[in-house]
Amino acid sequence: MHISYFVNYGYAQLIWMLVGDVMSVELKALVLEHSGFDAAISGGNGRTIETAIIIHQDGIRDKRTVQIAILWALGRNKQLSWDILGASVDESSGRFYESVLLGIRLTDISGQVKQGQQTIYFDTTEYMRNK
Repeated sequence: MHISYFVNYGYAQLIWMLVGDVMSVELKALVLEHSGFDAAISGGNGRTIETAIIIHQDGIRDKRTVQIAILWALGRNKQLSWDILGASVDESSGRFYESVLLGIRLTDISGQVKQGQQTIYFDTTEYMRNK
């Protein structure tokens, strides 16, 4: 079971764990269920660079399509909506990582909208090396 919950820090209510404990096998299944294709992904849950979601080149879809499908599937799984606020690419130890900053919104059962931000990390090395 995946649970989204809120942490109170004074006036700010932050959405915690968009990806939670979702692992790459579950993530592949979520993308297949919500987007209709078998994403070429592996790795972790994307919460840190060390646990980045690895997007493999499959010769069919570009990395942006796969990233959006992953984010859409996670949002549907958690009953929330999101917007991309920014993205950057960094290189570390010969690998390329794209961090995507999301603005997240969740409407609770009383109709109150909760908002927060979260960064999701993708390893896009295969795409960057083949540019």
